[in-house]
Amino acid sequence: MEKGWLIVIAILIFLGVTFIYWRLSFGPFKKKHGKNHRKIWGLTTFYWQEAILLSTAVTMGILFLLKEVNILTF
Repeated sequence: MEKGWLIVIAILIFLGVTFIYWRLSFGPFKKKHGKNHRKIWGLTTFYWQEAILLSTAVTMGILFLLKEVNILTF
C-alpha cells in the first residue's frame, strides 16, 4: 500500500476517534465546568490536549492492529 493512502487512512481514523471522543465527553465537560469556566483558555487547552493525546494513542493502536491482521502493510 502506498504511503499516501496510509497517511489518509491514519488522518481519517484520527479525526473519527477525536469526533467520537468529543461527542462523548464534551457534554459532561460543559456540565462540570459551566458556561463561564469553559471560556477560560487553560481549561479548554487541557481538554483538547487530552483529546489529541488520546486520539493519537487510539489511532496508533488501530493502525498496528490493522497491520497485525494483514489489512495494512507498512
